[in-house]
Amino acid sequence: MFTNSSQNIWLKKESKQSPHQEEKAFSFRDDLYTFLNTTICHCWRHLAQVDRSNIERFMWLCIHIFDAGALIFFTLTIWDSFTANPLVTTLHDTIYPIKNIPFPAISICSNNRISKKAAWELAKELYLVEASETKEKDKEGVVKDEESYFKDIGYLGRMYDYEIENEHLMVAFQQILDKTINDTKVYNFTSIIQRLTPKCEDLLIKCFFKSKMYPCILKYEMMETRLTPSGFCCSFNYMQHKDNNEKNYPYHNDIIGADMGLILVFNATSDDYFYNIYNIKGFHILIHNPLEYPNPQSGSAFQRFVTPGEETFIRVEASSIFSEKDILGYKPDKRQCLFPDEKPSYEGKYTRGECLTNCKIRSIKALCDCVPFQLPMTATLINQPKICTLQHVSCLNKYKIKWSTIMLSQMIEIEGLEREMEESLICPECYASCSSSKYRVVASRLPLVPSKRRGFGLINNIANVSDVVIVRVFFGQSETWQYKQDVQSYWFEIFSNIGGLCGVVGGFSLIGFTEIFYFIIKQIFLFIMRKLNVKFKSRSLQIYP
Repeated sequence: MFTNSSQNIWLKKESKQSPHQEEKAFSFRDDLYTFLNTTICHCWRHLAQVDRSNIERFMWLCIHIFDAGALIFFTLTIWDSFTANPLVTTLHDTIYPIKNIPFPAISICSNNRISKKAAWELAKELYLVEASETKEKDKEGVVKDEESYFKDIGYLGRMYDYEIENEHLMVAFQQILDKTINDTKVYNFTSIIQRLTPKCEDLLIKCFFKSKMYPCILKYEMMETRLTPSGFCCSFNYMQHKDNNEKNYPYHNDIIGADMGLILVFNATSDDYFYNIYNIKGFHILIHNPLEYPNPQSGSAFQRFVTPGEETFIRVEASSIFSEKDILGYKPDKRQCLFPDEKPSYEGKYTRGECLTNCKIRSIKALCDCVPFQLPMTATLINQPKICTLQHVSCLNKYKIKWSTIMLSQMIEIEGLEREMEESLICPECYASCSSSKYRVVASRLPLVPSKRRGFGLINNIANVSDVVIVRVFFGQSETWQYKQDVQSYWFEIFSNIGGLCGVVGGFSLIGFTEIFYFIIKQIFLFIMRKLNVKFKSRSLQIYP
């Protein structure tokens, strides 16, 4: 009896499970019940406890579904808020030294764009060229005299305001200029314009910087003749679009006050006016970033007017903004700014002003097949276009309003501006600089009063001050504000916010998510293995007759 019992026990241990018992061993329902009873996730065990009624289990199921929906909603809200405004600008330093910000570039342009003296000289040369050609070719006819050429030279002023009055006479004079340029091989259109512009040597009387007197015309150090939207002007500290030179960095000034900035004494040369582009005599001043082409229409320069017989004080307030490299992880359309070296075509000198200038150049080239001489020919242009002449003035006049209205990327998405977009210069690729210096100016003026005192003085030895202009440009304070642009939340901050939300709303933790993930992967693995096992058994069981 004992032996039989022992044999029965041994047989029971070695017996195989029935197919029903084998399926039960792999039952998803049993594993789910086990998981719900043992998981660390809060209140999930209430769904599997056998001592609870079906109504109570259904109630807890509804609660968990509501919690899951609320968790998804709040998580998406947090994520949308972050992705909509991923960056934040904060005040980084309230006593940032002004010496760390470049002194602004100053471009001073005479309102008179054509010198009467230079116009007479050019008129005489044009007369002599035509007279000599007529004599050599034994031509008969009327040769224009010097005074006629002198009057025609006034048409070259249309290259500044694009007026089209007497267009046929203007085009006829351009044909004469083209013939002279082709025959003599001495002139070109830009050199003629520069020759007619009042020279800085004739306009500047005295120049001071940091209370030290300098020769006014000192290449790479003081005033230079540079291109601006108003043509050739006298510029200080303007670094962009320079030829190779020894000085490739802007001046800084750590001293404040009207006597310690840039002081310029000008002669307005009122008797030399021939083509005044404004209704007043004097000068217009452009204050801008040393690394940007001065364009008031794009916001890259401030324009102020000064008149003879006055001393103008221009107080400059500066601020700085820099961006952390972490924001490079976002696309430019999200951060709305570019670093100087992000666009290789700008050779590490990208600014919004330069981008807008290039955008304008491309538009003018496309519409009028030329580029005005005032605009810089940069390396970003694949093919150097030809310079606009008087023959292109009618086209330039047609679109000048378009080129004066700039639409940036933020404005393009605004509804109701469709008509404005058609009549504007659209430059969506021109983002702001991620790191730059900003300038604001406040101007005041006083009348000049001649003094008989001996010794140091800006207007000593100047008997008639009615045609003299004094300009002072200076920093108003020794410290300024510096702003920092950074990501609004780093990855660990986002992770912390979402993790806290999961803990409060759903009672989850990182371990809980790991446990859920493990359970899902395990069930998928068991399901695949079960399918493979059944498929293998069906293939191995073969019955032959």
